[in-house]
Amino acid sequence: MFESNDTFVEEAVKVIETAQERNRKLGLMAMCLVSLGSFTVMNNHLKYIFLIAFIVLMLIDLFLIVNNKNVEYEYDYTNGSLSIAKIIDNSKRKELLTVESAQLKMVAAVGTNESLKYDHVKLKTYDCSAHDEEIKDYILVAHNEEKGYDFKVVFSPSDKLLDAMSRYNKRDIYRG
Repeated sequence: MFESNDTFVEEAVKVIETAQERNRKLGLMAMCLVSLGSFTVMNNHLKYIFLIAFIVLMLIDLFLIVNNKNVEYEYDYTNGSLSIAKIIDNSKRKELLTVESAQLKMVAAVGTNESLKYDHVKLKTYDCSAHDEEIKDYILVAHNEEKGYDFKVVFSPSDKLLDAMSRYNKRDIYRG
């Protein structure tokens, strides 16, 4: 029988709308209603300014609602290489980054001592997490040799993915 030592883990996490995004939409809707109410109450030439404000706010609301897309992040880990892709509306796929095991400096749970070392360091950051409070987020720090800088990835891996990553980088994976 053929036996392979290859490691392959694939998983997807669905992004949940954050409270900040929800509050922004509600605030715009409230301002839209206020400008419409002001337009209907006033009888002078200022009412047209409120009409224009209502139309502009309504267009912004429609733009935000239409662009509220179903977003998922897919993590593919194959033999020491982590690829992260963004999937929009189950149809459009965009490869965000690939991290090789040699580039990896650290993977740690958010809030642990290891992750706090990089909390105030200005690094290019990719937020590929689920924004779900029930799922534990992790920070991955790696070095891009070609471009010569470090970068940080916030993501939501499962225990299976962390186990696979620890096969290749045992000392660099910190679970919280």
